[in-house]
Order: sequence, then C-alpha cells, then structure tokens
Amino acid sequence: MRQSGVAAAVVVVALVAISTGVQAQSSTRPPQNLKKVGDHWTPWDPPEPAPGAYIIQKGDTLWDLAGTWLGDPFLWPQIWDENRYVLDSHWIYPGDPLVIPGKPTVVGEGETGEEEEAPPEVAVVPPEPSEPPPPVKPMPEPKPLVPVADARDIYCSGYIDPEHEYSSLWVVGSELEHEHRGEGDVIYVSQGRNQGIKAGDTMLIQRETNPVVHPLTGQRLGSYIRRLGRARVMIAQDNTATAVIEMACEDIIDSDELVPWQEIPIPRRREMPPFDRYDVTPSGGVDGHVVTFAEPKSTIAGTGQVIFTDLGRASGVEPGAVLTLYRNQSELPRAMIGQAVVLTVEPLTSTAKITLSVRELEIGDNVEVVR
Repeated sequence: MRQSGVAAAVVVVALVAISTGVQAQSSTRPPQNLKKVGDHWTPWDPPEPAPGAYIIQKGDTLWDLAGTWLGDPFLWPQIWDENRYVLDSHWIYPGDPLVIPGKPTVVGEGETGEEEEAPPEVAVVPPEPSEPPPPVKPMPEPKPLVPVADARDIYCSGYIDPEHEYSSLWVVGSELEHEHRGEGDVIYVSQGRNQGIKAGDTMLIQRETNPVVHPLTGQRLGSYIRRLGRARVMIAQDNTATAVIEMACEDIIDSDELVPWQEIPIPRRREMPPFDRYDVTPSGGVDGHVVTFAEPKSTIAGTGQVIFTDLGRASGVEPGAVLTLYRNQSELPRAMIGQAVVLTVEPLTSTAKITLSVRELEIGDNVEVVR
C-alpha cells in the first residue's frame, strides 16, 4: 500500500513539473492586450461569475489558492482546468472569477523520504495600468441619401413615347372664358360617369409636341410628350366631368390630354462620383447620345436643365444612374462637358438632369454611364 501511494505522488509531481515547464517557456512576459471588462483590466475573456465563484484578489496565485482550497499547492492545475478562459496560468488578474474545484477524493499515501521541491510561482499579478488603452475610432456614419432632382424636374419635363396614342380623355373647355388656364382654374373633360370617371380621380395633363429623330442616324425615336400638370375631378356628369387644376407647369389649353396620374419616385444618391474635366479615360459603361432637350427649341443646355438620351431600359440604364457628358473631337481627346443623373427611363430613351457642366451641351453630344 505504501508503494502505490509513493507511485501516485511521483506521477502527480511529474505531471505538474511537465505542465509547469511548458507554461514557463511561454510566460516570461505578461500579456500586452489588456482590456477593461466591467470594473477591472484583464487580457482574457472571463465569463459571468457563477454562483459561489471566487473573485481573484491582488496578490493571489494558483499555487496559494490550491493550498487553501485543496490542501495541497501542487494541485493548482485542477483550478486551472476548471477555468480555461485563463490562457496562461502564470497570469491571473484581480476581478476575474474562478470556479472553485471540489477537493480530490483520491490522494496518494506515504512519503518519498525526500523534501519535495516546490515549482516556481505560477501567478504574478501585474499592477493595473494607470491609463486605459486609446479608444477604437468609430466607423464614420454613411452619408444620407438625398434627392438628385425636385418634383418639377420630373413632372414639368416629359418623356419620349415610341408609339404614342392620343388619349380618349381630354380638356374640352373651362368655367371661365379664357384660352389659357392655370392652377385653381376649373376645366371640363370629355368623359363622365358613363365612361367610369368619378369624383376624386386624379389625372396627369400632357401634350404631344414634336417627333424626336436621332441626331446621328436619322431614326425616329418617337414623340416628345410634355407633362403639363395635374387635375382632380370634383364631380362627374353622365358624359362629362368637372375638374380643378391642382398644379400647372404652363398654360393648359383645349385638347390637352388627360391620363391617370402616377407618382414618379425621385432617384436618391449619397453623393455624385468625382468629375475631372481633364480625365478623358472611358469608364467602360454603356455609351449613347443626347437626342433632344426638355425645351425642344433650345440648341444648348447647361447645369440644372433636363435632357433626353438614347439610352433606355434596353441598354440596362436605371433611374439614379450617373452619366458623363462629353464631345468627340475627331483625332483629339474627348472634350469633357459635365455630369447628369438619370431621372426616368423609357424602353429606348431616358430623361436626365444635368448636375454639372463646364461648357455648353449640344444635341448629338455623347453620354456614358459611369461604372
């Protein structure tokens, strides 16, 4: 029986010596990655203290705690084994919790006859840092999305309709005897209850103005349909209705068309890409041309004006896309003109607003989607 007890003690000492030797090789310096957890500093990621847990005090070592709790300081690895969030047993920190292991139920008997040599101290508690580490710089908040245009840019411009059909509903007269009407004027329209018109219906007032022909190919692109305003039906008779003009971009006249009103969302962007008038490198986006202006009689356009291009849904263009405006100059580098942002898109064309120009834009000039 004495022999077996001696053998068990030798095995425990050997295991402790091996474990201590390994740790000593990696623990010559304290960890440097201290962080504040709760009200104390530690390099580890301690768990929430469990009921009955011990909170480490300044001056504690696993060696001393094993002697107090387990009656034998050589059993300190049992404490470490219950608290493996401590990655290096040589360094424990005041304020961190420890789970107290139960006392061993099997112990070796007998003595070796030799004085047992204690291992080196297994914990050195460094003083708390005098200053906390510098705070981590927070990520900047993203810029807010802002509209790239206002309502008038959309509702007072228009679109190119490749196959326009005149509406069955139009302005036939007005309450007051004058040719031109504006906001607040009362108008009469060509349909009523028998055609499904009812009080509260809201209509877009529009007008077909002129055909649009491609400036380079001569191909007919469609008709320019100008949006003129909005009217709301107040009362419907059998075959006519009375409406009020709620918004007008210009004078409303007899024969102007009315179609069901549809809200058009205004594109939003966080910011526009940078523009360099001397950087003539193509972005690689789809390329097209300016085919007309919102003011068809104009021959030039600049910042703030609305233009139309031959890039539509068929070209993969969507509202909010940014266009580079430029002019080809034969063998010379392209002449950079400015930027525009797409407002609405039709099958073969798009409406865009010039947001920046450094020179005048002409019909036939080039546009390129910024990639």
